Amino acid sequence: MSNQQYYSAKYIVENSKTIHKNSVLVINEGFVVDIISLETFAEKKSKNFTELGDVIISPGFTNAHSHVALNSVKGLGYGNASALYDVMWGIEPALDEELVYKLSLLGMMDAISSGTTSINDHYFFAESVARACETIGIRGFIGHTIMTEYGPWTGEEQITLAKSFNKNWANSKTVHPVVAPHETSTVSPKVLKELNSYARENNLLTHIHLAQTQKEMDFIRANYNTSPIKHAYNLQILNEQVIAAHCNVVEDGDLDLLAESGAFPIFCPTTHGIGGKPMNTNYLSKLNVDWGIGTDCSGGNDDYDMFEEMRTALVLNNSVAKYNFIKPKDIFRKASEENISRISGGIFSGTLSKNQKADFITISTNTPRMQPLHDVINNIVMCASSKEVKDVYIDGECIVKDSKFQNIDEEIILEEGTNAINTLFTKTGFDKKIFDGDFS
Repeated sequence: MSNQQYYSAKYIVENSKTIHKNSVLVINEGFVVDIISLETFAEKKSKNFTELGDVIISPGFTNAHSHVALNSVKGLGYGNASALYDVMWGIEPALDEELVYKLSLLGMMDAISSGTTSINDHYFFAESVARACETIGIRGFIGHTIMTEYGPWTGEEQITLAKSFNKNWANSKTVHPVVAPHETSTVSPKVLKELNSYARENNLLTHIHLAQTQKEMDFIRANYNTSPIKHAYNLQILNEQVIAAHCNVVEDGDLDLLAESGAFPIFCPTTHGIGGKPMNTNYLSKLNVDWGIGTDCSGGNDDYDMFEEMRTALVLNNSVAKYNFIKPKDIFRKASEENISRISGGIFSGTLSKNQKADFITISTNTPRMQPLHDVINNIVMCASSKEVKDVYIDGECIVKDSKFQNIDEEIILEEGTNAINTLFTKTGFDKKIFDGDFS
């Protein structure tokens, strides 16, 4: 019992439907033990008792689709150049292990600062992304990007690296390996099927981009006379263990097959909204399909802020809704509960219920943005920002205290991240391209 930690707060959000007022969250060895009324709590003088004051203790958010190291191209994906094929793929051939590590830390700082406690990340040099997770303390569902057809990094070596990564990190407390084929036009049908079998045999989830761009649609149609989603369905690689990001460039029947497969589609609201092709969340809801929320990355979205994504998801969904309107509490449940439940294969619930992982944040209530406070969840979704996030705890460990990171030197991370970007821009000629207006 001596290892138990006690955190009192004005409000504790156990889940999207249950709020405790003036209570104490009891944690032991990274797990939630209980939530107890402060009035009846008997350990107020314990050295392990922390009075957090007028804050909301809330489950942290899970970013269901991210590339935290791809933050170097902020502001460059909104001109005539293709954000994916010219900007992202233009910078990525110059990556290496150390650059990805430093850029990952930079992206993770952004994510954590806005209340994210878990990321579902898809990128090259996954070992570096995972190492950054351990350095800063974030929970990471990490997959090494695999391409075989074309792209910045392709070939059998990438499959070998991915499998090696999955083996190396199998027993980590906070890094959870996943299988990460890039998408249907960059991975051959043979390898897509092989990776699907590998994932099932090793009880790993698959994280894939699906029906993301018109170029992918055109490629699959030209080569297989169908759409990316139907192609994946025909290959029998869609199932309940698949996290499918985007699913926004579709044709008739695609979303029905996606629903039938049980896969978990991920809406990236800012990226989709800016690109003019939001995922059809209304139709998916009509089909009783759960869908998640992610930030994507620079080029389509220039931050990793889940508060922003929750509000944007709400606006985009309801702006075209006829019947399937969603409410702030629905969005909160997706960002906190549904995302991590699906991404972890049901291991984590994203709640602060008994025996669940102690991944939580504190949100200040005494700020102009948060007052008046009549409904806790509605205010979190509609009012809160990264400025209101005071503390972040992951696996019971304090990662951020009073808005200060505990495991890293923020100034050094910022300096090293900026230097990494300068190195990338020199190696790729992006500095000259920016000067010449290539991305304007």
